[in-house]
Amino acid sequence: MDKSNAAPRRLLQSRRFWSAIISIVTLLIAATRPELEEHLNVLAPTITTICVTLVGGYIIEDRELAKNTASPADEGSDESDAA
Repeated sequence: MDKSNAAPRRLLQSRRFWSAIISIVTLLIAATRPELEEHLNVLAPTITTICVTLVGGYIIEDRELAKNTASPADEGSDESDAA
């Protein structure tokens, strides 16, 4: 596969990317709605915190999946180094 096509495809399939986009859209909607203006000082940090927590959780999950799917040869070399 051509690398120029792989990067955008991976980006569009990324849960982190879509979490950030949905959070930005939600913030924009909350900022432009007059009836939410008085609650914006609470909504903005709440939406941002939820987004950061989601993205952080996805990063931890991806790291654990990568660690668990490491090849057996890699795991064997780690054990011999520890001995």
